[in-house]
Amino acid sequence: MKRLAIVLTTATVLVMAPGQAQAVSLQEACARFASKLQAAEAAGNTTQAQTIYSEGSQLIASHFNGATCPNVKTP
Repeated sequence: MKRLAIVLTTATVLVMAPGQAQAVSLQEACARFASKLQAAEAAGNTTQAQTIYSEGSQLIASHFNGATCPNVKTP
């Protein structure tokens, strides 16, 4: 039981937003991801948008057991 508590605590820490003390849900993470991607695209920075998409997709998948953000489209 103690081991499970440690694993759950570690998993929660991994998905925490920088500077915040609470875990982030998949829906919140996808919203932040989409927002960052949209800002890069609005600025006309396609290279940065592609980097954000690549890194963001990998982070979402690693933090949420392979999940994706279906509302976030490839730039």
